Amino acid sequence: MLNIDRTHLLSLQENILKKQRVPLLITAALLLLGGILCLLNPFASGVALSVMIGVFLLLSGLALIIEMFINRAQNTWPMIGGILLGLAYLMVGYVFISNPTVGILALAVYLAVLFALGGIARLIAGFIWRGSEGRWLQVVIGILDLAIAGVLIGAGPETTLTLVTAIVGIEMLISAFSLFQVVNRLK
Repeated sequence: MLNIDRTHLLSLQENILKKQRVPLLITAALLLLGGILCLLNPFASGVALSVMIGVFLLLSGLALIIEMFINRAQNTWPMIGGILLGLAYLMVGYVFISNPTVGILALAVYLAVLFALGGIARLIAGFIWRGSEGRWLQVVIGILDLAIAGVLIGAGPETTLTLVTAIVGIEMLISAFSLFQVVNRLK
């Protein structure tokens, strides 16, 4: 995700930023298209998402194993740990590609853990900031995060797949609109 605010935007040189306008516009259009497809056809998008994550995991595992052999040092245990981690990436990537349903369900568990941790953190922040004006919003969002985590874990496979692709689709749409705003400022 690209995160550029006004402060960072003003400190960069204008001619360098204007050269990035077309790639950012293409990225924003692809994110917009992907987000719409995730929301319109969650099952096909879920399979595509699982395969894409699997390919990235395979490439990461391969790169990690190659990097461990190229940059091996005197310490063999870190190299062995890196190779084992690379093999784990390869195995998980293979599972994501060969069985996309299992891949999406694994992604759902991962997202549920992230939502649960985020919800707990927001609830703690809401109770710590007792005198602050916006504390109630932290508590509400924390409860919603925990509810989303519960739905991700407790729902059936179809609902979980739909919810995961909806979360990814919404994130892609938000990122696309953010990039369109950045491109609009680069005129």
